[in-house]
This record gives sequence, structure tokens and C-alpha cells, in this order.
Amino acid sequence: MIRFVVFLLILLAAAPAGAVVEIGLEGQPPQRFEEVYHREGRAYLAIDDVLPVLGLSGRWLSVKHVYQISTPSGVAVISPGSHFLRLGDQLTPLGRPPCFIDGRLRISEDFIQRHLAGLASGPVFYRNLDPGQTDDPNPGSELDRLFAFLLKPDSDSTEEVHTATRIAIDPGHGGEDPGAIGADGVKEKTVTLAVAQGVEKQLKMRQDMPVFLTRDDDYFLSREQRLQNLARSDAELLLVLHAQASFSSEPHGLVLFVRPSEEVASGALSLHDDSMRLAETLKASLEAAGLPVAGILRAPLLPLGRGDLPTVLVEMGYLTHVDDQARLSVKEGQKAMSAALFEGINTFVQTKQKEIL
Repeated sequence: MIRFVVFLLILLAAAPAGAVVEIGLEGQPPQRFEEVYHREGRAYLAIDDVLPVLGLSGRWLSVKHVYQISTPSGVAVISPGSHFLRLGDQLTPLGRPPCFIDGRLRISEDFIQRHLAGLASGPVFYRNLDPGQTDDPNPGSELDRLFAFLLKPDSDSTEEVHTATRIAIDPGHGGEDPGAIGADGVKEKTVTLAVAQGVEKQLKMRQDMPVFLTRDDDYFLSREQRLQNLARSDAELLLVLHAQASFSSEPHGLVLFVRPSEEVASGALSLHDDSMRLAETLKASLEAAGLPVAGILRAPLLPLGRGDLPTVLVEMGYLTHVDDQARLSVKEGQKAMSAALFEGINTFVQTKQKEIL
């Protein structure tokens, strides 16, 4: 790959506020939480992260499969899937039970506000900075929602409707293949993995979408291995991430690539060319986030095979351009890129689901 030295760096002007929830004891500075997952219209946070902020501690007992919380009132016990909190001989019903999400035991915001607030040493401050994400989309009692679900008319269609679209992300390069290298030493393989993991996290946290990464660490994969991994993923959408380099320091901006029209399964460009639709949606979300998009191009994506699987290769910028490198080489810039890509994927998926329904 091309190595090019750039002598100037421009600091990233502003990092987007990524915090979603603020929690703390009254009278103390609240702590911000970005790792917030959404399930059934409610925010969920890792209990191990929340307890120290409230002056509490806890531990997981793997043999008993319960979680103990040490409080001023005694030891409280909860368990994944259980609708009760036990404190001594007293059982308190829980509206939403704790559950394991993405490998960690997480509790709902209701649990924090109604139960942990009563166990802490003082009044608890809780603020959701993104309340639109946690509004219940189906108001009414649980029984009302159950009957509404049972009374939905059956569909005679044989086409399966997925409640969660399976997303595959292919971070380019890895291992002994660093890809492009910027003046500050940042490697393309590092940038692609960081952004891929950022998109993965957003998809899991905010939409509970199953996500598959062709690689999840710094190791090399041949083309054949990437294709084999993708074939096993059973994905319904593929995002390929790269960054570029140039002999000139002038080229900059993102470029989105899709397959040529003749490579679409139908044999010609049509309204069913979802790769182009995905690319256009991603372009809109990237530009809305203030990221420069040079354009959408059709080019052979031979390493990815042929077919009509919605696929976009994203060249996230030039590591040989001052602005692009400054953006891609810092966590704030990578995070902004991940957030914009998530918004584009989410918009595309929601639009497709509405069309199916």
C-alpha cells in the first residue's frame, strides 16, 4: 500500500455528544453513560457500571446464577429473567427483569429509578438524554398489547418477515496487511476495525440487530476466508469498510462503491437494486453528519462475489489528506463515522421493512 507523509494535522473541530443517560447521587456530579441498549421501548444499562455511581456494589454468583447487591439496607438479590427482587425475606415485583445483553447483565431504567433509588444511600438523579429512543411505541397495559398482537390478521404470504435484519460488516485488511498508513502512523486496518465495532455496537444497542464481523481483532484473512465467513453469516446486508491513500495530498472525502448494474442478479439495473438504494441512504446520513462524500461509484467488487445482496463498499476517506486523516485517526472521528453509518443502515432497513409489510 502507499505510504505518504503529511506534515500538518488539523484537530477535530467538535466531537458529537455521545452520552445517552446521566446518573448520580443528588448533590454530586452525574456520570454519563454511552453504553445504553434499548429493548421494548426502555433503556438498559450494565449493572456493574451503575452501582458504583450510586455508592453501591455487587457481584455475580455463577453457581447460584444470581446477582447480589450490597446496600445500606442489606443484601438484595436479583436474577436474569426473574420478575422479583429479594431483600431479606421481602420480595418486590419488577416490571422488567434483568437480562444478559451482549455478554453483560443489564437492568432497565425503571429498575434504576424505582428500585436502586430506594436502595442507595441518598436520592438518585436520573436523566435520559435521548428520551425519543425510549418512549413506549405501544401505549396501554400489557394485556392490551397482548390482545392487539393476537388480533393481528394472519398473512397468506410465504415470504418471511424478519423482525431484525442480519447485518455483516467486513473491516478491510488486518494482521500483516496494514492497508494504507497515515503520517501519524495510523493504519487502515486499525481504522476499519474501530469503525466496524462502533457500527456493531450501535446496531446492537439501539435496534437489537444481529451483527457479524468478518474479523473482530487484528489478524489477517484471505479473500477466500472472508467469503467463507460471509457465507456462514447468513447476512441480509453487507457493509465493507476501507480507507484510501493517494500520491497527491489533494483527494479527500468518502467514496461509496456498489456493483455494476450488470452484476445485479436480474442482469440489469432496476428499482430492486438495493445496493444503490443503500448507498444513497448512507450518503444522506453521512452528509447530514457533516462528513464529505465525494460520490457513489459503480465498480466491480470481485472479492465479494456477485449477487443482489445489498452491498456497499465504503472508502471512509484518504489517510493522505490532512482533514480526512485527522478525522479517522482519533476516537471522536471514528465514533462520528460509526454513528453516521448506523443511521444510514437503520433508515434503509426500516424503509425495507415498511415496504414488506
